[in-house]
Amino acid sequence: MPASVRAMVASTVKHFAGDLVDELWGDLARHVRVQALFDNESLARRFRGALSQWLVEIFPREPLDPTLFLMRQSEIGATHARIQISTSLSMLAARAFKRGICSNLKHTRLSRDEFAQAALYVSGVIDIATAAIMAAHISGLDRNLRAEEALRQVSIDHDFRAEREKQKASLAEWAQAVFFGSHIAGEAGGVLPLSRSEFGLWFSHRANLLFGRTAEYASIARLVDQADAHIRQLHAGTDAAGSQERLREIRQIVAQINNLLSAQFSHSLDMGGARDPLSRLLNRRFLRAAISREIALRRRTSRPFSMIMLEISQFDTLRARLGEAGADTVVQQTAAMLLNAVRSSDTVFSMGRETFLIIRVGTDAREAAAFARGIVGSYAATHFSIDGQTVLKNTLNVGVIEYDGHPDPRRLVDQVANALRNEKVGK
Repeated sequence: MPASVRAMVASTVKHFAGDLVDELWGDLARHVRVQALFDNESLARRFRGALSQWLVEIFPREPLDPTLFLMRQSEIGATHARIQISTSLSMLAARAFKRGICSNLKHTRLSRDEFAQAALYVSGVIDIATAAIMAAHISGLDRNLRAEEALRQVSIDHDFRAEREKQKASLAEWAQAVFFGSHIAGEAGGVLPLSRSEFGLWFSHRANLLFGRTAEYASIARLVDQADAHIRQLHAGTDAAGSQERLREIRQIVAQINNLLSAQFSHSLDMGGARDPLSRLLNRRFLRAAISREIALRRRTSRPFSMIMLEISQFDTLRARLGEAGADTVVQQTAAMLLNAVRSSDTVFSMGRETFLIIRVGTDAREAAAFARGIVGSYAATHFSIDGQTVLKNTLNVGVIEYDGHPDPRRLVDQVANALRNEKVGK
């Protein structure tokens, strides 16, 4: 490729990159998937800027380094897999960019032969880049699917019987609140819908991972919707006979859900190496799948979720004082405390020996921060007994963020890690 032709292509692409992306975006914006991914203007603007930058990067004035070029496209493909951009959209963008660049090159001072060389160069570079992106994308999707399947299989603790009884108790508690509230003047309107109860949150965020593809899960989902419809009618007010009929319907719904729960919990699952051997929390390799699932739920329900990263403060000093075995005991007791503090719908991950992460569902940043402060306060008041030694004034560093709509799970993890670092610096 003559240097003059390559320089002309680089100059043309740099000049028209923004216009090419704007034209492409007009076509992409009609796709439902794109609308769901980039449902606020700031995200769409950042993505369009990234597309423009990508165009300029793949057509530099100097010859491309093949190794670096392919590595960069693979990184982009992995990102596309994480945020679930379809390969069909990548192909659409490739065709639009080839067509747009060649159209603009026609108005340059290139000769006919030079234009032919430039067109082949543009087409070849975009084809190679797209192929590398799609290969990494497909590989990333495969990894994501395997992780999601593994997370689905480990989303409930070893003791399925205890978990089943716990969720049945949560369901019974909700039903009791409904029946009790309906007989007290002015109290019926304060009862939460089943979907927003402790049981409902667990069903949407945890049972979905484990049982989401089963017929029983779909049946329970329909029953939850029916229960919520009856609750709305009770909130709206009705005569005594109508209220009694709705309460009878709710009682039957609760009984049906209980039966379906028993069927779902009847099969035990192999936990394998899903849990960190020290803390017994979920390994971080399942984190991306869990966040992706929460992002998908957020798009459907518009309900917020937050992430809390916690770190045992001065852990190296603690380890030097207590020894490795003593430090391990502190980690185990800390993990147990976190598990006791969260709801069944939340998920706790091990992010390293002394670092933990909580996905707090149905919670905005303010609520999550208040929850985190409660954990930190309780932790500071806890006395750990390690081989006869009492560990006092143990503290946790904490970072809290709320999901901001960006589709990449990795970015969310980076954000909460930065929040934790900033909190430590500010101490």
